[in-house]
Amino acid sequence: RKLVGDDEHVWYDEGIFNIEGGCYAKAIRLSKESEPDIFGAIRFGSVLENVIYNPRTRVVDYDSDKITANTRTSYPIDFIENSLIPCIAKHPNNILLLTCDAFGVLPP
Repeated sequence: RKLVGDDEHVWYDEGIFNIEGGCYAKAIRLSKESEPDIFGAIRFGSVLENVIYNPRTRVVDYDSDKITANTRTSYPIDFIENSLIPCIAKHPNNILLLTCDAFGVLPP
């Protein structure tokens, strides 16, 4: 299945489309083995936030939480090989909503 986007989608009469144009992912403990698509998307044109790197070699230490454990990367969606361009698809068969209901207001 092709990637339409990681969030910020619009559902309309003919299907869905992504309005973000990119992806935003956690980078803490990121490796080629654990997340090959995300790891491969980090290149010129991507952004890294809150990461430690060697200023001489520019090698990132993805295991470091010296600044924060909330390290992130963002990159254009077409940096993912399996993305669907343009980011438009038919109606989904299934919908999964990930929520954090700290106050118990969502129905079970």
